[in-house]
Amino acid sequence: MISATLRPEGWTKVERPASLFRRFEFASYREARGFLDRLARLSEATGLYPDLSFGKTYVNVTVCGSDTETLGDQAQEFAVSAAALASPDAD
Repeated sequence: MISATLRPEGWTKVERPASLFRRFEFASYREARGFLDRLARLSEATGLYPDLSFGKTYVNVTVCGSDTETLGDQAQEFAVSAAALASPDAD
């Protein structure tokens, strides 16, 4: 369990609305696409679907809290898991 006062490493905490943001950079479209596929599986497993924007070699991920005021453990745990999936070896 992650404390609601902590911010997962590499993520920017946004106060309003309560969310975490991170940009992931990749060397190729193939790596970025692989990350998106892994994120999709994580979302299906957790029921948490972040806001995504992406281009050829990057993916921006915004994980929102359960409401506009708080960022719960589930969102923070998702952020930690998502960061682990950014490695091409995560498959």
